[in-house]
Amino acid sequence: MAGHIIDCCSLLNLYTGWGRLLELRALKRTWYVCEAVLEEAEYTREYGADGTAVLVPLRMSEVNRDAVLLPACIATDAEMQDYVNFACELDDGEAQALSIAKHRGFVLLSDDRKAMSVARRADVAVPTTSTPEVLRAWAQLDPHNAARLVEVVRRITALARFRPRTDSADFQWWNACL
Repeated sequence: MAGHIIDCCSLLNLYTGWGRLLELRALKRTWYVCEAVLEEAEYTREYGADGTAVLVPLRMSEVNRDAVLLPACIATDAEMQDYVNFACELDDGEAQALSIAKHRGFVLLSDDRKAMSVARRADVAVPTTSTPEVLRAWAQLDPHNAARLVEVVRRITALARFRPRTDSADFQWWNACL
């Protein structure tokens, strides 16, 4: 199976929902993260003692404490050229992840509408997946995962402030989990 590279928004969504990323291992895929995403992921939200959402610093050593994510760096001139071109349209993390995905045959895990649109262009042609698709696959693996799904989706909605767009195929599924 092809490697998967995760962008910043999806990394934050899944980390916030699960409280870590170890759950990605259950999907039996190889997961990568690029340097620009590591630089962008500075904060997340967590529930404070009074139950309100508070901003907390995000240390990538803590995020990847389970060594789930492998590093991916721009390695070729072609990757660098596409990274620069994509960065004209996207944030650095999405642009770098998309360039690496294109040149290495990876699947891009993103919840960024613009990044998904660029990935689908004929000249880019990168397969994509999203947080809802990953969560659906994870929940189907084990009844314990399925039982946690409502809590995970609620945390992502409240703390990461992510919800699929109303025109998304995942919108109704997501809302049914809340």
